[in-house]
Amino acid sequence: MEYHLTFKAAAAKDLYKLTKKNRELGKLLVHEQIPELMQNPLKGRLKQGDLKGIRSWDFGFRDVTYRILYQVDGATVRIYAVGAHDVAYRKAKSRK
Repeated sequence: MEYHLTFKAAAAKDLYKLTKKNRELGKLLVHEQIPELMQNPLKGRLKQGDLKGIRSWDFGFRDVTYRILYQVDGATVRIYAVGAHDVAYRKAKSRK
């Protein structure tokens, strides 16, 4: 199945800020992590509680664990937040 990627406006801003501050992280996100997520978005861990229905794609970069928090709705993958662990969860809760 082919999926279509969308971003909440605030999540696109998260991605922009991360890539502006650290080009290596930006390349990893844009060229590796997001394309891998789009190949199999159901692979991400399904969250519970406040983030019920949201999935978490986890990856590490320079000893920091980052999260891409997103929702799969049919053939659409909508990204809610991108960032370091706690920051990403806090942002996703406020954007859901």
